[in-house]
Amino acid sequence: MSTMGEWAIQTIGLCKNFGNFAALKELNLEIPPNSVYGFLGPNGSGKTTTIRLLTGLSNPTSGRALIMGYDSSNRSLSARRLIGYLPDVPSFHKYMTGMEYLVFCGELSGFTFNEAKAQASKQLERTNLHDAAGRKTSTYSRGMKQRLGLAAAMVGDPKVLFLDEPVSALDPIGRAEVLAIVRQLKEIKTIFLSTHILTDVERICDKVGIIDHGRMIVSDTVNNLKNRYAQNRFLLRFAQDPADILQQIKAQPWCEHAVVNRNNEGQIIMIVKAKNMAAAQQNLPLLAAQKGNTLIRYEIVEPSLEEIFIDLAGVN
Repeated sequence: MSTMGEWAIQTIGLCKNFGNFAALKELNLEIPPNSVYGFLGPNGSGKTTTIRLLTGLSNPTSGRALIMGYDSSNRSLSARRLIGYLPDVPSFHKYMTGMEYLVFCGELSGFTFNEAKAQASKQLERTNLHDAAGRKTSTYSRGMKQRLGLAAAMVGDPKVLFLDEPVSALDPIGRAEVLAIVRQLKEIKTIFLSTHILTDVERICDKVGIIDHGRMIVSDTVNNLKNRYAQNRFLLRFAQDPADILQQIKAQPWCEHAVVNRNNEGQIIMIVKAKNMAAAQQNLPLLAAQKGNTLIRYEIVEPSLEEIFIDLAGVN
């Protein structure tokens, strides 16, 4: 059994009420160090409320939020130095250069000028902005501004980073740049990532939590979620038209639906949805291999994270 101090982020029965409205209900999280946790939910689900509680910007109605064992509502300098935060739309003083802005952030964090400048240089290098350090932030592209915001969040080398929709407004190149940095940071930091871009979650997150109406619906690895919410679908690819096999499969008591079509490459594909997964797994390959037709591909189709998300939180 893990103890409180072993988790980078931990919540225990965390609740937040606004009058009679319960924005967050009994949230329990245990996130280990050096991992990326994807935090998903529709608008109004409680994501922002959770981040505000975890970063100490708001106090819970009940329960506790702990960062590296420190109570986030403590707001001590030691506790605050553990946390870096990137809002969804970071803003900057336009008359400052990237270097000046990061030095300013470092001094606000309690560093001397020389310490702040050393930190600024380190984070500009880490976010690939060293060549733009002397340019005013007003000349930065949206992707550069997002990376500068990430650099500002890392001034002081916090142990835990909270990133709120860090790539939602970026083009594919900007997204790839930020995600590459996040992937590298995972080696040395814990990252709490709130996002709507589910393909990015699948690529970089170790674990995913889906929240809706203030309550955690599910929290698990992407692979475990896909296995848990598998939709009893099979994909089969044939060398010849399997029309006769299709009719046999449709007649089986374990078959809910079966259809044959061609994919974008012109290959003959059969999709079978089963009522009884075990019976389908036992009998489908035997039926598919009958009548001399060559079965080229056979697999159970995993649902995408987007399909799981819509299924769990998309209909209210």
